[in-house]
Amino acid sequence: MKNLTTLLFSIIILASCGKNDDLNLDEIQGRWFVFSEQRYVSDGTIMIDTINDREEYFEFRADKTFLSTVDGFGFYEITRDSVHINFRRYDDEDYRRFGFQYRISGNDLTLSEGNATLNMKRL
Repeated sequence: MKNLTTLLFSIIILASCGKNDDLNLDEIQGRWFVFSEQRYVSDGTIMIDTINDREEYFEFRADKTFLSTVDGFGFYEITRDSVHINFRRYDDEDYRRFGFQYRISGNDLTLSEGNATLNMKRL
């Protein structure tokens, strides 16, 4: 009986160590409204654009599809600290792939790529 219990316990431990393909997926799902964009210019200055309406947003859906009211639609993948978005612009036929570092804190999402950062809120 002791050997059976040890075997079952080992199987449970090994099964719980499996890779999680949906890493942080629940956190990013939903509609995120863009409220500012920061860009670092070559002379070292920071340009900040503030967006005062709720018409510009990114939507990350549970089926891993993606929608941007400005940029287009497609799908996304999440790794440990990055989100990769493959999307097609509304006026284009080719998919483009972008990788962003992301951070979620409560209802705030920050997407960074190179010299640009988007600040978003879930409302």
